[in-house]
Amino acid sequence: MTFLDDEDNDSSLSIDLTPMIDVIFMLIVFFVLTTSFISTGFEADLPSSEQTSSIKKQEYLVAGFNENGELVVNGEKATLEELEQAVKTNPELPINLYTDKNTPFEKILQITDLAGKYRNGHIIITSIPQTSRSIVPPDEP
Repeated sequence: MTFLDDEDNDSSLSIDLTPMIDVIFMLIVFFVLTTSFISTGFEADLPSSEQTSSIKKQEYLVAGFNENGELVVNGEKATLEELEQAVKTNPELPINLYTDKNTPFEKILQITDLAGKYRNGHIIITSIPQTSRSIVPPDEP
């Protein structure tokens, strides 16, 4: 009967650490490379000004439809012709159309056609939450 030597037993229980060292090395390389891409900014000596200007709140030509499907422009009932006149007389004001899921697409299309004709298609379409039917835009901070 042969007995195993202690020396043979130790050699068979060894664990190869090469794959674990490779993984650790790759993690170190990954973190070194990613931290080098983080931009911390730079120092800049910016010029100063004696005059300050405040940012002017953006004004819109607000249009929408009330519960009865009537066109409302800037809080007052209007016709499509009156909206077209307002668009012509205020070329600098963007059109902000407030609408919800119950607004017929035909009415939305009429207003987008006006925007296409007088604003090169630029229009802002804002959805109204289901809890509110107000066409008045909320105050911006």
